[in-house]
Amino acid sequence: MIKNIFRIINSYQFSLIIVMFFEFLYSIKGYKGNRFNFSKNNSMTDNIPCPYYFLFKIKNTLQKYSFSNFIDFGCGSGRAINFFSQNSFSKNYIGIEYFSQQYQYCKKIFKYKKNINIIQGDFTKLDFLKYKPDCYYFNGPFKDDGEFIHFLEKIVNFSTERNIFFIFINCNKKVVEKIEKIEKIKCIEKFYVSNSTGYSIFSLPSI
Repeated sequence: MIKNIFRIINSYQFSLIIVMFFEFLYSIKGYKGNRFNFSKNNSMTDNIPCPYYFLFKIKNTLQKYSFSNFIDFGCGSGRAINFFSQNSFSKNYIGIEYFSQQYQYCKKIFKYKKNINIIQGDFTKLDFLKYKPDCYYFNGPFKDDGEFIHFLEKIVNFSTERNIFFIFINCNKKVVEKIEKIEKIKCIEKFYVSNSTGYSIFSLPSI
């Protein structure tokens, strides 16, 4: 675990100070979802919450656009949902978490939030489209890049009459380049502090 923690810290390079400042700031504000764990599953990645610094910047960008249903694939301890729900009360939030411990934690902290629905299961096998999501959030849930691109293409190719947004956290720059080649969607913002640490936001215009 110590080795993994140092790996994460090192990935932020020269941005570490401002990242730690935002972690401290939102922690003392009482924001939840600060737990992490390392996965032994062959297809699912570690649960490493997105830095508050990234979430703050993403929030500022999303405020320029309109969407109703936010879905988090592999919501972990619920940091992203907690952050965005505290800054945008009028939206619906769906979190899908495979691991029982993280799922139980999320159910507990969001117990009285009527606009937040936490589901336990493998999101690749669930009918998540019934929730009519128009903002998809991925904090690197796939270990295999090919599976991730294939999953994303299925969503993109699904006909829609609404604008759709995609948020990718700590998605390797090479994978982002592959996403940019997917027909229909376009990148509206990218911010990276290293090759594999940062975020990108894509949009899919309505048909």
